Amino acid sequence: MPFRGKMRRMALVGTAMALVMTLAIVVPAFGAPPTTIPPVNDHHKVTAPLTKGMVLTISGSGTAFKIGHLPTSQSASISLTATVERVSFGRALLNFTGGTLTVGSTTYTVVGGHGIISFHSNKMVLHVNLKDSTGKQVHLILYGKNAHVPSPFSVGDHFSVDFVKHQSKLAHQWFLDLSSTVTRSS
Repeated sequence: MPFRGKMRRMALVGTAMALVMTLAIVVPAFGAPPTTIPPVNDHHKVTAPLTKGMVLTISGSGTAFKIGHLPTSQSASISLTATVERVSFGRALLNFTGGTLTVGSTTYTVVGGHGIISFHSNKMVLHVNLKDSTGKQVHLILYGKNAHVPSPFSVGDHFSVDFVKHQSKLAHQWFLDLSSTVTRSS
């Protein structure tokens, strides 16, 4: 008999706890008066600086440093074309449709790729597939800092981005240190 009494008390305590937890969750939601919700203010609306379908051109120049032998360097230039595929709160997804990277006398052509621009951290990460004149495919990774995208971003507007050495590279060949400009071309 004492065991059954303890079980009944535990069941009663469990039921009471469930009721208290349910009330703790439900009551605050229904208890808030509707006047505490702030009104919508259209002139303080945050708009994304980029929109789906925008065409961006990334162009710049700098220096390429040979991976494994940093004293060896070449001049480098870049020209990439990308379309904004998707914009969500705080970032945009890019799709690369064309362009070139030239390191010394070697020119690589864009095959495709993708990238992300973060409006909050002002950074840009790009992964681009390239091919050289023999058709050999290589992978380009660009890590951009200081990408302050203006808002609103209209035709002719531009912003600067620095692709930094050691994080930006033509895989297994060159580290890249490039100063670039991103322009909305249409």
